[in-house]
Amino acid sequence: MSFQELLAAIQLLKLVEKRTEAADYLEVVVDREHLASLCQLLEVYFGSPLKPEGQAPSGKANQLAQAYGGIRADQTMYWRQSSEHDEFALLWPWGNGVRLTAKIIQAPPSPQSCCFMSFLGGLFCRKP
Repeated sequence: MSFQELLAAIQLLKLVEKRTEAADYLEVVVDREHLASLCQLLEVYFGSPLKPEGQAPSGKANQLAQAYGGIRADQTMYWRQSSEHDEFALLWPWGNGVRLTAKIIQAPPSPQSCCFMSFLGGLFCRKP
């Protein structure tokens, strides 16, 4: 599944509102009762969340989410990195507990993710 296919699949779900749609960004509002369908799509594309709802964010999650307003314990963040992009899904529950805003983002790699990948490359690709 490509990023564009993910965006198209999300738009087929029962949405309360589609706020913004672009090639690299989708923002929608979903009723919590339809959250399982959304999460199923996100997990097919991203895998397990980097920061699940109800857990304190790790340092890495905080760094990656900083450009998007940060990440709180009650929010969920999915993240995937390719050689060309960082891709995110941010799920922000509303205070009323009934709805949430989902932001699906494709962006140039952040300095934090580049440093992490360089570190891993250096660790596993060392020459004797």
